[in-house]
Amino acid sequence: MTPHRPKGQIAVAAGTLVLGVLILLGSVDLPAGGGYAQVGPGVVPRVVGGTIVLLGALLMREALTGGFRGVDEEAEIHLPMNWGAFAWITAGIIVYGLLVERAGFLLASTLLFVTVARGFASRRWFLNALVGFAVSAFIFAVFNYGLGLQLPPGVLRGILP
Repeated sequence: MTPHRPKGQIAVAAGTLVLGVLILLGSVDLPAGGGYAQVGPGVVPRVVGGTIVLLGALLMREALTGGFRGVDEEAEIHLPMNWGAFAWITAGIIVYGLLVERAGFLLASTLLFVTVARGFASRRWFLNALVGFAVSAFIFAVFNYGLGLQLPPGVLRGILP
């Protein structure tokens, strides 16, 4: 018997693969080495692109061998769209894009984390802000101090070394 192959899941897997390949193609001209950190601007896009290709391949394998486990695509079709969640997450992404240069990576990323968590129905504002700030601070430290790549400090320019 031929396994069920859901078209929507195959499309998601194919889209993931294409996105990964496009990221890898976009990083071809970027140097892999450079600077005192010995890590050039091409390393992170290649790692991200390769990881997305790997995940896309795993998704495709699962979609072609019976569909994503634990997902009933027929039942999903009948669920209503959660427009509130969509609005919170979309607003967070748009505001992030507008604020990241002015407010800085730390504050904009913290706000993005809070709005996405709210989109997923969390109402723990303070805890979400605390976790978002901790994750953002870790990423900021890795990029700025570990890799020597500068993320925008924004309004915290005088505070951050």
